[in-house]
Amino acid sequence: MTVRQLLHLLIVDPQRRTALAAHHASRWLLPVIVCAERTRPAPLVSRWCAERGIANNVAGQWLGRMAAGSADWLIPISVIAEFVRPQSGLRWISLDLLGSDPSVIEYQRWAVRASLGGNRPPNVEGPFGNTTWPDAVRAWIGDVTGSVVTAWTPLRTSAYELVCGADTARGRVYFKGLTCGRTAEAAITQTLASLVPGSFPKTLALEHRHDGAAWWLIEACPGAPGGDPVAIAAELARIQQKTAGKSLGFESLELAAAEEWAIGLLGDSHAAAVVRNACARLAHADLPLTWIPMDLDPANVLTDADGRVRFIDVDDSFYGPAPLAMATYARRGGGGGAYGRYEAAWRGRLTSVDWTMFEVAARVIESRLGWQRIVRNIERREVHAALDLVTNRVRGRLARTICGISQSPVRRDDL
Repeated sequence: MTVRQLLHLLIVDPQRRTALAAHHASRWLLPVIVCAERTRPAPLVSRWCAERGIANNVAGQWLGRMAAGSADWLIPISVIAEFVRPQSGLRWISLDLLGSDPSVIEYQRWAVRASLGGNRPPNVEGPFGNTTWPDAVRAWIGDVTGSVVTAWTPLRTSAYELVCGADTARGRVYFKGLTCGRTAEAAITQTLASLVPGSFPKTLALEHRHDGAAWWLIEACPGAPGGDPVAIAAELARIQQKTAGKSLGFESLELAAAEEWAIGLLGDSHAAAVVRNACARLAHADLPLTWIPMDLDPANVLTDADGRVRFIDVDDSFYGPAPLAMATYARRGGGGGAYGRYEAAWRGRLTSVDWTMFEVAARVIESRLGWQRIVRNIERREVHAALDLVTNRVRGRLARTICGISQSPVRRDDL
């Protein structure tokens, strides 16, 4: 099922405690942007603001609420009212009014009230669940780099995780605010960067804050997402061989737990039988154990003009069977035609790999990781959703994908 996102824009002046909204009689309406499920809201909203002369100060993606065919998000944007010209049909309305009067859309009434309280600006739980963090982060980046942030690009802005790009006198840098078990990404990246210099982002600063969050600043890697899948496959194999046999502090992949979760979810079905068979064969396969990034897709691989490949966003990294990384990359659009080059780059240590088996296993592991994130987000009230609704959605997608893989297995002559 295709799910659309509805982004409800709370464009707020925290100092004056006002927000832009349309108002008619006793009902009000925030601006709404509709986009596809996998669209990143923060860059889209940032562009929307820029086109209307509003400074890009997207402060969050809060209070998600999932329904059968949609997901609603409150997107707070902190601005200074005197520098913003109200758009057609919108005017500045007090936050107190928004918090007390009904909205045209029930979700907006609920989300605005949930984010307001007392005399404070909009906020939710989480170290970045406020409208003041952009100024604090920019100031911190300035202290670290010794230069002023001249441009700002929000990429992910949840109350528990931030990713933003910043232009400074020393060039483009990226800030990541991490918490709730995701702070390990910084240590993983530093370990890989020291082992294979030049293939991962360089850390400029890492500070663990009193609220449990890690503030992490890294240099931008040269290049653009994607590139030649064959060259990327060879580079992935080269780096994996550098880490072969060394756990380097990575968690071991829980293949048995992922299999049990998937079979329990899929029940007595053809897809469950395919999963059981693939995982059983993988558990007994004699394969090199090494670093495997389970969030590897073309967007997380950069290739520069000289063909040099670099890897970013390695938070879901584990220690396990090497080919799972390549199967993840291929399943996410990296091109299964590079499987042969990947095997060859291992110089005889991998031969006649059953790539269909690995594609099934990779999909199961990805699904379980995604499921765990959803459950965690529901538990900390970052997302509000009925667990049965989410379960049915995950089950349906996993079953369709597994059946699709089994019906179109990878043939040796495709490599």
